[in-house]
Amino acid sequence: MESRILRKLVPTNALALGMVRAAICTFVLLDVLLTDFADLGRLPTTVMRPTGAMQILPWKFYDLLVTPQGMLVLKFLLVLSLAAAAAGYFTTASTKSAALLFLFYQGLVRSFGHFNHDEMPVVYILICLAFVPSGDAFSLDVTLRRVRTHIGDLVYGYPILLMRCLLAWSYFSSALIKVRVSGFSYFNADNLPSLAIMNSLDNLHATHFRLAFWLPSVRGLTTPAIVFVCLWEFAFPLAIVSRNARRTILSLGLVFHLLTMLFMNLSFPYHVAAYSVFIDWPRLARWVRSRGRPQIVTEAEAAA
Repeated sequence: MESRILRKLVPTNALALGMVRAAICTFVLLDVLLTDFADLGRLPTTVMRPTGAMQILPWKFYDLLVTPQGMLVLKFLLVLSLAAAAAGYFTTASTKSAALLFLFYQGLVRSFGHFNHDEMPVVYILICLAFVPSGDAFSLDVTLRRVRTHIGDLVYGYPILLMRCLLAWSYFSSALIKVRVSGFSYFNADNLPSLAIMNSLDNLHATHFRLAFWLPSVRGLTTPAIVFVCLWEFAFPLAIVSRNARRTILSLGLVFHLLTMLFMNLSFPYHVAAYSVFIDWPRLARWVRSRGRPQIVTEAEAAA
């Protein structure tokens, strides 16, 4: 019974889990490659405010690390771990080192006061992938026969279900916090225009769109828009249990993040990348292969 219910919710084979590992690790790898770590190393450690477990490490360590050379070493280790994890090479070790180093890197950035929840679902997904048999398929370990395939579908299905729940909770909790902290004032017609304009005036964003200045002229539509977005976030967990709801919710998510970038100069690439945990990758691969096969046309069909 448990196995049948799980199969209805998620793909339950090693290939699906392996392809999710490859997709997530490849995205993080590309983002790390495009990030200039040396710039972070030029910041003075005197402005750092380490939080949580980051306080365990001594200041001498940060003085050595937070330099252009030290940050390049961190980037090299992170790239090496993520590349091995994406390829499924020594997957048991590489996924753990990738998760640990990426978690440390995110903690280091937050120690300089830049807080953003965009990366958090992927951080949790990397931690999940580090402790499950994600290298049993679609990996170099399989090609080189470094792994022993597990028996049963639960060991592959539950991690995918957990990763979907983590992403759904990110959206659901976002709506919950908005309503709990701000109450009905969050839906005020002036809230969205003022917030969007404030974000568009600063210089702390990668994009500098100016569509926010158009919002005051349509302030009568902002309250319905905010209510709709909040309801969509509350409904996100339905994507876990319903395929039809999943198509609608994820499609709305892509539109939402595009509009958020255009109107508020806030992008959430990691959240969008995490949508890959909702893709049935083996099924998609079969569909692509079937579309690429040449069709055999009979003489009767050709004559028609």
